[in-house]
Amino acid sequence: MKKMRADQFLAHYGCGSRKDAKKLIREGHLLRNGIPVKAAEEKISPEADLLCLDGQELSFSEHEYWVLNKPAGILSAISDSRHETVISYMGLTRRGLSPCGRLDLDTTGLLLITDDGALIHRLLSPAKHVDKVYEVSYEGVLPEDAESRFLEGILLEDGTKCLPAHLDCSSQPVRLTIREGKFHQVKRMFLSMGCPVTKLRRIAMGPLWLDRLRLSEGDFRKLTGEEVSVLQNFDRAKETEGSRPDCKRYQGFLFDLDGTLADSMHLWGDIDRRYLSRHGISCPEDLHRELAGKSFSEVAQYFKTRFSIPDSTEEMMAQWEQMALEAYRAEISLKPGAHAFLSRLKERGAGIALATSNRLQLAELFLKAQGIYDLFDLVLTSDCVKAGKPKPDIYLEAARRLALKPRDCLVFEDIPEGIQAGKRAGMAVCAVEDTASLPLFDEIKASADFMIRDFTELL
Repeated sequence: MKKMRADQFLAHYGCGSRKDAKKLIREGHLLRNGIPVKAAEEKISPEADLLCLDGQELSFSEHEYWVLNKPAGILSAISDSRHETVISYMGLTRRGLSPCGRLDLDTTGLLLITDDGALIHRLLSPAKHVDKVYEVSYEGVLPEDAESRFLEGILLEDGTKCLPAHLDCSSQPVRLTIREGKFHQVKRMFLSMGCPVTKLRRIAMGPLWLDRLRLSEGDFRKLTGEEVSVLQNFDRAKETEGSRPDCKRYQGFLFDLDGTLADSMHLWGDIDRRYLSRHGISCPEDLHRELAGKSFSEVAQYFKTRFSIPDSTEEMMAQWEQMALEAYRAEISLKPGAHAFLSRLKERGAGIALATSNRLQLAELFLKAQGIYDLFDLVLTSDCVKAGKPKPDIYLEAARRLALKPRDCLVFEDIPEGIQAGKRAGMAVCAVEDTASLPLFDEIKASADFMIRDFTELL
């Protein structure tokens, strides 16, 4: 295990300068395994030793990861003589911590603060193509072809060409997804169309989404171990670049809903936790994987058996559906590029079906709220067939109703169980990256025929 000087450890931990650390050690404030550390140069093992400063246990980590829902008026910097910085606002003292990128003084929203330099580079490098999603309010009226112009790449007033960006005008305020971070880029992009930005809020960066972090404006906290793991592995789908499907080869396109078309997997984790807590039960860590692919009724029966829930399966499903109803109507969003991709398939005359383990009412509610219901020839749920995923029943039934052969169909899925269902049906399968399934990346990559980060790659 890595060893370091005692004064170096205290300074790294944020207990002042090396001089301050030496004074604390000299006065006997630092204990190692219950014994005072005698000298600043004494070597300690932060991972193996029990270290206490004035009775408070000090846990060591190589890096720290903080998230802030930045309010307006706070500067995205380490220090400044005129403005309060995010570091001083949060009261952070650990050496090396800095904001990952900059948000303008008047821009609010998600900001990551860390001392992991390698991660900062991966998040900010244009070559890494990491999504940054903004809510944008503006003056004026955008041109009718604004979405396509953003997708082609906006030319700024100084001749700078921006990378393709995804503009979603279906919600208010509009959402813009970019994969670079030029100076005042979002404001300059909108200004190039005669629409000055009046309010700008970043709601996502890579796999981090502000609503899932549950931070009100001005709040901040450390990332959990699970969140750090997802953050460190988020861009592994880059390994599959060049494995996009040739969609012209297929006549039918079959889509899973949650995690594939809809950015909704986090919602079901919250519902599981809330429901179990009503019965005084903590949510097991393995629950998400255990439920993967199961139909709504199969999940209810699983809960009944594993947790001895007194509610009937019908009562469970009704409660879950009620808990999810408003979110599917107003909060859950489409994956980037999904609307445009579905529209292109429809124009081609391809067969399009939704094959989901979700409830029919929730699936139809979401499709209608997103304005894509009429693009589907068929909406099918696992409760309509004999067995849910990973059994192939739902995909075989979808192909039958579309009057297509399995070999002429392409399935889009986000979890191993769904991929297995498509493969067992004799169909090609394209995996769609989703934050919830990142820990299963290796399994997904090995089993799918193709893999994409989102549907913009197929436009």
